[in-house]
Amino acid sequence: MSSRLSPLAISTASVQRLLKDESTYRAELTSQMSRLEKLERETGGDEDDEDEGNREWRIKQERQAIDETKAVFAPLREKVLAAVANLEQLLKSRGSEQFDEGEVETARGLIEKAKAG
Repeated sequence: MSSRLSPLAISTASVQRLLKDESTYRAELTSQMSRLEKLERETGGDEDDEDEGNREWRIKQERQAIDETKAVFAPLREKVLAAVANLEQLLKSRGSEQFDEGEVETARGLIEKAKAG
């Protein structure tokens, strides 16, 4: 029994990894936005100037992190779409009969998921 992965399995895994990366970045963005909202809600009540300055610095850092995370989405989406196009081309050019039925179903499901996302 051969342990080599089929080209379809490799392409499918690539799309799957990119979709997971996209999901991870979305979760990170949500977390960062929650932290920013919490920092912005904090009042200056008993804080001295140094504490207030530190809070403002943390807000600035959080906003920068949010901007950096947002900047990842467009290039990542391009990679997802390129990997999907490669996967679709592989299915077309080789014919789905050439691959395991389970691999073909998985690939088609990921194609739909990627296009919806």
